[in-house]
Amino acid sequence: MGRWFDSEPSPLKLPVLELNKDNKWLHIRLNPYVTVLAAGVIWGFVAFTVAHEDSAYNEFTDWAAWIGDEWTWLYIGSQDIWILVLLYLAFSKYAKLKLGADDEEPEFSRLSWFAMLFAAGVGVGLFYYGVTEPIWHYTSPAGRWYDSLNDNDRAQHALMVTFFHWGFHGWIPYTTIGSLLAIMSYRRGYPMTIRSTFVPLLGDKVLSGVVGDSIDVMSICATLFGVCTSLGLGVQQLNTALVRIDRGTYAGIDKREEGRLDIQYSTRAQIIIIWFVTCMATLSVVSGLKAGIQLLSNITFGLGCFLILCVLFMGDTVVILNSITSAFGYYLWYLPKISWHTDAWEQADDSLAPDGEGGSSTWMGGWTIFYWGWWISWAPFVGTFIAKISRGRTLGEFIAGTLIIPTAYCILWFGVLGSEGIYRERQAEKLGLDCSNSFSEVRSTRLGEDGWQAEHNSAYDFRVSCLGLNDQLFDLLSAYGSRTMAYFSSTITAIILVLYFVTSSDSGSLVIDSIAANGDEEPPILQRIFWACTEGAAAHALLKTGKVRALRALQSVSIVTGLPYTFILCYQCVALLNVVQEEIGELDIHRAKFRNELLAPYDYVLDTEQHGSAAGGICSFVTYCFMPFVGVYKIANKISDLKNEPKSMLPGPAVGAFFFWVFAWVMLCMSPVAANLRMVAGVLYIFFAGIVGLMRYFARDAINCKRGSLFSDLLSAVLCYPFVLMHTDTELAYGPILTTVKAEEGEKMIEKEVDVVEEGKEEA
Repeated sequence: MGRWFDSEPSPLKLPVLELNKDNKWLHIRLNPYVTVLAAGVIWGFVAFTVAHEDSAYNEFTDWAAWIGDEWTWLYIGSQDIWILVLLYLAFSKYAKLKLGADDEEPEFSRLSWFAMLFAAGVGVGLFYYGVTEPIWHYTSPAGRWYDSLNDNDRAQHALMVTFFHWGFHGWIPYTTIGSLLAIMSYRRGYPMTIRSTFVPLLGDKVLSGVVGDSIDVMSICATLFGVCTSLGLGVQQLNTALVRIDRGTYAGIDKREEGRLDIQYSTRAQIIIIWFVTCMATLSVVSGLKAGIQLLSNITFGLGCFLILCVLFMGDTVVILNSITSAFGYYLWYLPKISWHTDAWEQADDSLAPDGEGGSSTWMGGWTIFYWGWWISWAPFVGTFIAKISRGRTLGEFIAGTLIIPTAYCILWFGVLGSEGIYRERQAEKLGLDCSNSFSEVRSTRLGEDGWQAEHNSAYDFRVSCLGLNDQLFDLLSAYGSRTMAYFSSTITAIILVLYFVTSSDSGSLVIDSIAANGDEEPPILQRIFWACTEGAAAHALLKTGKVRALRALQSVSIVTGLPYTFILCYQCVALLNVVQEEIGELDIHRAKFRNELLAPYDYVLDTEQHGSAAGGICSFVTYCFMPFVGVYKIANKISDLKNEPKSMLPGPAVGAFFFWVFAWVMLCMSPVAANLRMVAGVLYIFFAGIVGLMRYFARDAINCKRGSLFSDLLSAVLCYPFVLMHTDTELAYGPILTTVKAEEGEKMIEKEVDVVEEGKEEA
């Protein structure tokens, strides 16, 4: 038999459906609404993308392009604000705050902790972009400032831009969500789901219902789409590796044309790879966090270190070290400029500047905005995962471990592979190699007669930029020795690729299952299997039916999900600052707040005590929708009564609201004659919303509400003015908020509720 009940002991009362509790393999414990809705959205989306491949591809890529065109300023500016907040917390008194009880110790060693968070956070991007991105920035005429730099400066610039895309700014979303979620879960007892990060803004009641469910559903979809596209698109590189190993590809020539196993670069081969990875991920996630994911992440990280150090010492070590040092310094020096750069004039001209110079108008959307959208879309998944493994660490250690140290490792990784790739490209160009003749003759890499120096450091030279994107890394590794050594390096790389696939997939499956199960730290096995297989099945369906275009459509949607999460992260930064102040006692965690939540309108619209009847409340709400100046007048009148102020100024706000509201509609109606009148109408509406927001701000003071800010009031008024008016009017009708204070009664301390507003008047 099954049970349906509210989760305990979480402050959020969430529905739970539990079946087969006594059967380990068939046990189910989940939030039915979140699970069913998320699965429905995912499979509905996959079905639409598969059935309408071309239209889905065109539509979703248009969305992604629109974000690059219209929202560059938001992506660029917000990232810089977030990093300032995190660095402030990392180097302030708040850094000592424990993510858990004050005496709690970390669950994992620092090495295992970093290995798990890094494996989840970057996945196969290290391999796909390790050589490809620096080479593209160095060689492509469409690259940023390509014509304005000489070859040496362009090489350094290519590495700097790559460091920027994989450095501090990329890891910010993970750190922001992870730190806030860890505090809310480990110090306040909220479930390990994204909805918990909204508690400081929306309150417990709202997040226990539809709003909270919607947040978790969106987080699950963003996570699965991100992991699914990584699975689908990343298998292409792994497929290339297997074909090269099977055919004995070396120096651009296949030793066996058909290969020993006849492995082809095909959709069928990639689907087999997807299910192989999915099976491994399923075994890992079923084994649990400590047994499966931790062990696999340690192995993966160790092999990755082995590979990158081999390249460092097999390549021209001095050149690589000099290059990394120079590019890193250039990155730090250039960071204040590039982190705020939006390509404003490149995008404004949509072509070359009037003087024929400057960069491409598509560069920003194709690279930086693509990356920021991609990192942000993964934030719910990775942020939740690293919060899950970080209990017992301090906030300062958490920020360093998830922001600063990963950046340093990415700089090492891309610095080694990128420097070596650019060095090989330059050497090949000096030898006269081009895309019609990409490889030099093979030469010996044996030790010379002195027994110390090699006859040649590499077996052959090649034009890296002329190779396919999936081949660049493997040819770089193959060039360090004989064909046998090329087999070895390609095999090791393929194994690491598989493991990075698995660590991303199993971490994603664990997070999705945890969110769908109301933050359960150890969700039932059957649910873990379901979500792991759902990832593989979705990638299979898209790849089988729509091939690469369907997967790229899904990838575009993952990027698009970064836009709403950008707004969410802006709020979470504010919430994080408030929460840490509350935790160390600078802010009173129990300070007065509105009695009803703004996003729970059924509480205040249907309040029969204040409106006489439900119909009366609905009539008032409708009035505020179409004649909001009436609500402004009522609110001003009630504020005046509560503060005992003269009413001579009462008409001012209402008249202003009337003027801006009416003329906004007039301008909008006249816009068919002159289109720009729409913009004038928008400006008038903002002024109107400003009056509504100010009235809400003054109402807070009148009833002693200590939570909230002028900014949140103004933003709420812009987005939903009728609810703001109705909510504020009802709260004022209740009168001042009673605050619980401690007082002396004889020799005892007691708690009593006082009207702070009236008490202040008496003291005055």
